[in-house]
Amino acid sequence: MKTKRWHRRLIRVFIGLLAALLLLFIFATEAIDTTPYFETEYYRTTIKNIDAEVEKMSKAEGLLYSGFSKTNITPKIVSGNADAAKGEFNSVKMAGYGDGKYAKGVHDSLYAKAISLQVGNQEIVLISADMVLVPEPVVLQVAQNLKNRISRKQLFFGATHTHASIGNCMPSFVGELFAGEYDPKVVKWLSDKFTSLILRSLESKHPSQFGSGAIDMPHLIRNRIIGETGRLNSKLTLLSIVQDNGKKAAVGVFSAHATTVGPWSDRFSADYPGYFQRSLEAKGIDHALFFAGAVGSHSNKGKGKKFKKIEYIGNTLADSAARVLNRIVHDSVMDLALVAPQLQTPKLQAFYVSDNRRLSPVINRFLMPELKSIYLQGLRLNDFIWLAMPYELSGEYGLDLKNALKLEGYNSALTSFNGQYLGYIVPQKYYYYNNYEPRLMGWYGPSMGDYLMELNYRIAGTLTNSRL
Repeated sequence: MKTKRWHRRLIRVFIGLLAALLLLFIFATEAIDTTPYFETEYYRTTIKNIDAEVEKMSKAEGLLYSGFSKTNITPKIVSGNADAAKGEFNSVKMAGYGDGKYAKGVHDSLYAKAISLQVGNQEIVLISADMVLVPEPVVLQVAQNLKNRISRKQLFFGATHTHASIGNCMPSFVGELFAGEYDPKVVKWLSDKFTSLILRSLESKHPSQFGSGAIDMPHLIRNRIIGETGRLNSKLTLLSIVQDNGKKAAVGVFSAHATTVGPWSDRFSADYPGYFQRSLEAKGIDHALFFAGAVGSHSNKGKGKKFKKIEYIGNTLADSAARVLNRIVHDSVMDLALVAPQLQTPKLQAFYVSDNRRLSPVINRFLMPELKSIYLQGLRLNDFIWLAMPYELSGEYGLDLKNALKLEGYNSALTSFNGQYLGYIVPQKYYYYNNYEPRLMGWYGPSMGDYLMELNYRIAGTLTNSRL
């Protein structure tokens, strides 16, 4: 009898555990939301925001003025007392791969660079840094520091997306997973560096000329979702700015991930974008910048291994860029338009549980950073369009939009990491594919890509006064 009672108790305990696990599964996960995005409140609100921004879109015509600035953002790893105001830290984790590796040295220095542009009374600043992304806490503090001089909507942030750069500046569980423990001292130091950088670019403007171009570089990029059969966004887009004092700036935008420096290295490096910038500057460009383009679904390829491969990709891009820059036709008179609406997002649907379920939004809010104002910024300079996006847009999506703009007579740049990070944005056809980008880094459901692409097309169409 005692044995039977013990069996019954064991069965009840087992059933209780199963029930608890079932309840945990039900409350900790949620079915993927497949509601068409155009039927949602977040879509309607964002469209209203865009319409309101278009009504008051900033425009200017006149002569172009530009200013250049640069600052070294390589942390100094020291023992003993560290002065964070001088960029000194006892340890800094490298952001990008999530393996918790501390930087042990410097292979090549990290920089942040800026170009200010002014037409009439309208100003903008293009800012790129040798970082995996420019973290939101840094951007928010910079905007606060500069609120009496220039607005956040006029600041176009981007990054080279090197995975061998500064961590410890991304809050939340996910941020710390990819970049190490959050350190407010790192954020304060970077914010001060960026603030000074932007102010110096604004204070050093000269009469200038502007032009743009592009060259196809398919041998340096691959589609990493479906391989050699995948479509490629393989153009290197180039901007050229020449001041009347003879100084030259060049901006390169390319969509191959800067992941050539892998987890095998424990030294800071700007990856191939660093070689690209240094090579252009050795060829006579005074101020070279690199922005990661629509890097979603796209990786790099090239000859050699490790730093030899990195050097090959960067120098090959720079050699091709130099030829294009020499042929670009410049203009000193600009027609500028600027629009910067805020967008709303769907509820979080991050972290794969099954093909039909993700972790619940309640749990996701504890794991993911709470984002503040999310901007999608658009700029027109004559026949050039720039969209600065707070996510990693699929290169396939980017290719379609760039081709549509080209048919209307516009060259274009689509850049990622504009002050916030919404994960990878891939075509819906890949959402259920067993791949890192949609499964681990697709955070807002299957409609997110089509939703954001409608916004991208709307903004580009507004800037070009066309129906793309």
